[in-house]
Amino acid sequence: MDDKERQTMRDHIVYLANQLELTRLANQQQMVFIKRILDPEDLGHAVSNECRQIAYTLLINSSHQERDSWQHQDNP
Repeated sequence: MDDKERQTMRDHIVYLANQLELTRLANQQQMVFIKRILDPEDLGHAVSNECRQIAYTLLINSSHQERDSWQHQDNP
């Protein structure tokens, strides 16, 4: 591999790392918002039971997906 290829690989790695960080931050903000919707002392008083149920389902599904991704990393 020559220097140009190495630099291209580094550029791609930096770009992907930045995109991963942006996605992580967006997911974190979404989880904070969903938790606020579920909390009756915060935003939860302003939303219907149906909205809270959907938020709860999204939160549970997200944690199941995260757990499954970690389990699959441990067992290739």
